[in-house]
Amino acid sequence: PWKLIKTDEEKVKTILHISLQICSALSGIFVPFLPKTADKLAQFLNSTVGKKLSAGHQINPPELLFPKIEDEVIEAQIQKLTTREHAPLQKAKPMKEEITFDDFTKMDIRIGTILTAEKHPDADKLLKMTVDTGIDTRTIVSGIAEHYKPEEIIGKQVSVLVNLAPRKIRGIVSQGMILMAENNEGNLAFVSPEKAIDNGGEIR
Repeated sequence: PWKLIKTDEEKVKTILHISLQICSALSGIFVPFLPKTADKLAQFLNSTVGKKLSAGHQINPPELLFPKIEDEVIEAQIQKLTTREHAPLQKAKPMKEEITFDDFTKMDIRIGTILTAEKHPDADKLLKMTVDTGIDTRTIVSGIAEHYKPEEIIGKQVSVLVNLAPRKIRGIVSQGMILMAENNEGNLAFVSPEKAIDNGGEIR
């Protein structure tokens, strides 16, 4: 329109009117994805989001909807990604002493379901759980309170070492061990089946 206005001012008015109507319609389309941008566009149009503009409508002074991204900003982001890609991988802990197959078969690991869970009354890091192992229902104490809230794990299927000798942990007898995976940052995650398994199912 910048060239056309020199020869046909009325046509330019029509072009600008249609363009502003499109902008107003776009403000309505933006709402689910860019709500702040939709409001900013409506403010510039001196209207409400998605509303059709009438002839002669007065708009506000224009401003950029999005800030210009300078080359320095782009380069900084590229540098961050490059640094992350070349960051040294953290190594896993060394393998423990080799065991025989007979040693492994002595461990009885079963799938169980956590029925109840509560914080240990005398230890902030411990949870006291009731677990259905398929063999029986037993109490297990585990040091996972810093990683999971009791209400988050009820109904969770887990891997349980059921033939571990019972031992008293802060006054409560724990009858087994729930197996957990730990990453290099010390975060814990349950070792759980990818689909539902009957309680008591063997891991072998």
